[in-house]
Amino acid sequence: MILTIFIFFIVLLVLILSHEFGHFIFAKVRGVRVDEFGFGFPPRLFGKQFGETTYTFNALPFGGFVRIYGEDATEASHDPRSFAARSARDRFWIIFAGVLMNMFLAYGLFTLMQGIGMPDVVGVKIAEVVAGSPADRSGLQVGDKIFSVLTAEGEEVIKTPEEVQTIIEAHKGRDITFKILRGDEYILKGVFPRINPPAGEGAVGIAMEPEIGVVRSPWYRAPWDGLKTTYLVTVATVKGLAQFFGGLFVWDRAVLDQVSGPVGIAKITGEASRLGLIYLLQIVALLSINLAVLNVLPFPALDGGRILFLIIEKLKGSPVNAQVSQMVHLVGFVFLIGLMLVITYRDIARIF
Repeated sequence: MILTIFIFFIVLLVLILSHEFGHFIFAKVRGVRVDEFGFGFPPRLFGKQFGETTYTFNALPFGGFVRIYGEDATEASHDPRSFAARSARDRFWIIFAGVLMNMFLAYGLFTLMQGIGMPDVVGVKIAEVVAGSPADRSGLQVGDKIFSVLTAEGEEVIKTPEEVQTIIEAHKGRDITFKILRGDEYILKGVFPRINPPAGEGAVGIAMEPEIGVVRSPWYRAPWDGLKTTYLVTVATVKGLAQFFGGLFVWDRAVLDQVSGPVGIAKITGEASRLGLIYLLQIVALLSINLAVLNVLPFPALDGGRILFLIIEKLKGSPVNAQVSQMVHLVGFVFLIGLMLVITYRDIARIF
């Protein structure tokens, strides 16, 4: 338990600091003064100033923060070194840089994992055969690995149980052939998927499980494969968040039960670390993309909400009133904290 908590805090530190480093480095590049880069949250333990920035180490090790001069839009709005005095374009890139850095972190980790070997589904294994089912009559056995499925349309090499299920559903009432690997021998087994199978048996009568292996890309292809993985995970994350907010709107418990907060994420992180470093890195990459996608949402208190205010500023030709902006972001922050408390409560209820 203690090790799980420690690893979770390290992961959280890496994710948040990488996000804040994005804001920090883009502000520096655009000539905006950065007053403080904090490791952890106050109260401050100690700090050291280098140049115009004070680097502080704080008591609460839950991440970090960047304090940019003029960020609250009420101080030194006419100072050219102030965030508030910069163009909307500069402010956009400084705000958006946190999201970019989380995406770069995920891409770097996925590229590294592709090069050294990444856990992935490499095949499908039969986990159960129902007695008297078409699979049983054809001679399929527990432990057989499904290599491909031959249909009237041709042969399709299989990688996931879902692919097998899709083919079976599309060929009910028609003969198909499984090419299986049993020991060191490839065998063909003809199966006739039932149109109306008994409840709980399925058209063929097998239960399948994915076979997990380590997939390694050549060094020259790893960056491209890392980019593809980053893209696919990002798309899946966007779809998952859309499903979550849709479920939140109608309070769909089935959808809400799939969401994890800090407690659930800490549990998953601990389990991944026990499986090995590569699994832990995979979780860090997934969380980094989740953090990026969540932050880009146009919701108050998030980076996306701040970008939305920049868009409004461009449309109306003048900045949004600073007090109005601060109040809207405060309300959004309170809502997000409340939502996080609800999710955390459900996490604890599921675990205990």
